[in-house]
Amino acid sequence: MLLYVVIKTPNVLQFPEFIPNKITINILDIRVDGEKGKLLIEVRGDETNAKQVCEEPIKVSKYKFICTNYISTEFIKVLSQYIIMNGALTDDGILWTLILNGYTELRELLNSLIGITKEVRVLKVVKAEKKDAITARQEQILRIALEAGFFDYPRRIGLKDLAKKLNISPSSLSEIIRRAEKNVITAYFEEREL
Repeated sequence: MLLYVVIKTPNVLQFPEFIPNKITINILDIRVDGEKGKLLIEVRGDETNAKQVCEEPIKVSKYKFICTNYISTEFIKVLSQYIIMNGALTDDGILWTLILNGYTELRELLNSLIGITKEVRVLKVVKAEKKDAITARQEQILRIALEAGFFDYPRRIGLKDLAKKLNISPSSLSEIIRRAEKNVITAYFEEREL
């Protein structure tokens, strides 16, 4: 059984202390790349502020940027083992929304995180319904692609650039998106009985 879980942790990211309150930072994905965690980050704010968070932000709309950042912490390595839907930076920590494979995996995650910091709180646990048309990974990738402008006309980001940001091959990304699109369209027509 899949679980949607929201946990709150302290801010373990090594972002500058001077980040203004007028920007929003969301972590969209984490991958381990060698000894460091590679974070896919969405920054909402102006370009000057985005450059305080990332070296080379890619503009996807007037006040939205995506970028990657490398952070080396044990905390990030633990989180990279799970499907992260979102990590929202707040004034007093980070709210992580994850998809886990049952309560056993939730217990393993919490034990690993508590081994690093005691300041971990579970805020919400919701069982995922079986009728979901797409997998958790497909949902995550579709959401990132949509926010990055992959489905806009004209596209604001191409398949190769998006695949590079997600740290997967373009052919794998294309297959994941095509299967997800097929499942969403099929579910739509089944729901309407067409």
